[in-house]
Amino acid sequence: MIALNFNLETIEKFLSNTFEIDCIDICLTQKIDNEPIVYTGPGTIYQDEHGTLQLKLYSKINDIKKELSHQFKHHTPGKIIADDNYFTLKAIDMSGTEWVSDNIWVSANVSLNVNGQVIKSRLGEIETIEDGSTNEKNYLFIIIPGKYEIPCNEKEDLPGGGWHLNRSVFSANNINFEFRKLDNCLIINANSEPDFLTENTHVRILEALSIIMGLTIRSVVFKNTQQNRAVLKIKSVSNSYSNKNFPQPFNHSTPGDFQSFSNFFDKYLATIDASFSDLFGFWHKINRAWQASIENSSLSLGVAIEGIIRTYFGELGLPDNEITQQADEAKQKLNDIVIGKRIKERLLSSLGDLLKNKSPKDALYQMAQDGLIKKEMADTWRKLRNKSVHPDNLNEDPRAVQKYINQIYTCIALFYRLLFIIIKYEGSYVDYSEEEWPEKLFQEKDK
Repeated sequence: MIALNFNLETIEKFLSNTFEIDCIDICLTQKIDNEPIVYTGPGTIYQDEHGTLQLKLYSKINDIKKELSHQFKHHTPGKIIADDNYFTLKAIDMSGTEWVSDNIWVSANVSLNVNGQVIKSRLGEIETIEDGSTNEKNYLFIIIPGKYEIPCNEKEDLPGGGWHLNRSVFSANNINFEFRKLDNCLIINANSEPDFLTENTHVRILEALSIIMGLTIRSVVFKNTQQNRAVLKIKSVSNSYSNKNFPQPFNHSTPGDFQSFSNFFDKYLATIDASFSDLFGFWHKINRAWQASIENSSLSLGVAIEGIIRTYFGELGLPDNEITQQADEAKQKLNDIVIGKRIKERLLSSLGDLLKNKSPKDALYQMAQDGLIKKEMADTWRKLRNKSVHPDNLNEDPRAVQKYINQIYTCIALFYRLLFIIIKYEGSYVDYSEEEWPEKLFQEKDK
């Protein structure tokens, strides 16, 4: 039974990092087949001041020598720690709900005395499952801590009278959405027929929202109700996580932005049919580099654009018929020339690579010729890609730095343009390749 009631009081506890679950019975079991170490007893699962889930367990001492040898075990630096060094958790709270968690590290953070020990450990997430429910539709409920701007199209009545515009309600890819903006969080409710809101659809929803917001979106609460069961997860969401805004693809703060907001979700969910796609992975690579500095992101940006070209535009960048014919002729002539064996093999190998390798540069210029991007974007990507692999010039004057920044933002515009083409997005966008970053209406064929 999932006993949590997600009223405003409970939600506020999650957002203020004061949520806790008192447990009458907790069992930590070592992940090993034979004679695992087991810690049992009452305890508490709670959020610390940073939003990280913590476990505090009061356990008896069963085999002090065995338990201490594990807690103070030496681990070889640079080696992945084996599974048998971790524990699984099963906990029963005061309402009888069972919570589980995996891959728990029990280190030397243990207080010992004559009668028992206090074990403290971090938890990545806890989960409880309710079986037996029968639903005609699938449902999704997500709480995301933080302040976010969304284009609202429906109001919410206030308890004391009056109303405020704080809800974005729409359908995307056969899923009905309600985004509700509160002062310190965003709440997502969704429902659909079972074929569309599947078990992992929430990952793609958070991916699309991350790209829109220019932030890595992380939920603190996630409840997925399928036809025959409901899964509730509570996650660690530390407020110390670096999450600086990456430039956003389009504006999303006013009712006038609603169409772009809803269309992006519709196209992303319809096109990207699996979570953790390469497309989102390339965005995430750039976003993480952006956390360090704009300069550090240039290499990731150049590589991500190259990766998108290779992954999603495979028909472009291959040698044309003319260069292929010339390469074949060159190979014939090389075979007839009397030169050293090693150099001949090297030259023939280079010609072979030329015929089979795709060139992201050639693909971008082909896209420019086809009107999909501006030629200046391809030129800028090539310059930035070359510059990013060279050492930093710490003595560059302000004009050179500004030119570098302009190149980075032009490549951001290129990245988003490629993304829009892939998912067939229709709506407004911010053109970072032009002065003052104007807002425009996206067209696949660039004018």
